[in-house]
Amino acid sequence: MKLTLISVLYTTPVLRHFARRIRPPLLFRTTFFSVTIASYFWPHAKKLVRPFHGVLGEAYDAKELRVRSRRYLLFLRLFKEVEHAWSSWESHSDWLKIEGEPYLNNALAEHKGAILISCHNFGFSKLVAPALSRRGYFVLRAGGGKKDGRRVKRWGKTEINWKYLDHGGDYWHRLRSLLMLKSELEKNHVVHISPRAYDRGDDSMAVRVFDRKYYLDARWFRLFQKCGAPVLPCFAIGNSEGQIKIIIHPRLPDDATAMAQQFAAIQSDYLTKYPELGRLWKSIYLKRSQW
Repeated sequence: MKLTLISVLYTTPVLRHFARRIRPPLLFRTTFFSVTIASYFWPHAKKLVRPFHGVLGEAYDAKELRVRSRRYLLFLRLFKEVEHAWSSWESHSDWLKIEGEPYLNNALAEHKGAILISCHNFGFSKLVAPALSRRGYFVLRAGGGKKDGRRVKRWGKTEINWKYLDHGGDYWHRLRSLLMLKSELEKNHVVHISPRAYDRGDDSMAVRVFDRKYYLDARWFRLFQKCGAPVLPCFAIGNSEGQIKIIIHPRLPDDATAMAQQFAAIQSDYLTKYPELGRLWKSIYLKRSQW
């Protein structure tokens, strides 16, 4: 059983009242200090960073690799724990920022809905839907294996403007999911999707990260083109100072190939600048076919 400072503070009823008074940056810095200590002495921490080192070890010198590894451990810790604290951090406005919101508003002004796309298994993308819902947007968060019934339990009863869409399953389930996606866009709502990348594909769909290449699935972008809604890249990044920033980029071209290529270039830039915010390195290290 893994007990951590944030999970104990925000899941224990007697402590939750006092935890709400603690500013998020203080908890972030405390967590960063703890993972720094763990990186020296805790065997499990060394096991966690092994895939990160295995994939990116040659991209940095020893000192930079240690710094990036600690940030990676911090991200893995906070990625799971931010849900525990989410409903208690509503009164703190300095830890979560949204940049590029005018791009989203301009897209919705066309009354076709809007599709936000993020890199799969990168950053704090799961915060996009609840964060936008708090600002009054209606958001459909699409993903494989997601169950809408878990939403209230994980994020609190205040998050009423967003829901999950599980696009996995058999043919008929996927068809129903597509109809639901189309319905949400017709209501001028926001759909948030994180397309997977694969170890094989067409070079026109390639995402370049250091000396490696991964490939996007062209079928997603053909679907986006058929939907006719504006498509905007969206990334959620964080740092050890207790700040998370959701960045919405200008809309992509309407053509599926041009859309995919421009998104691949943006995704490559984020993965290269912030590799410590990726949860994909284990899959790549284990030579899985997708991440």
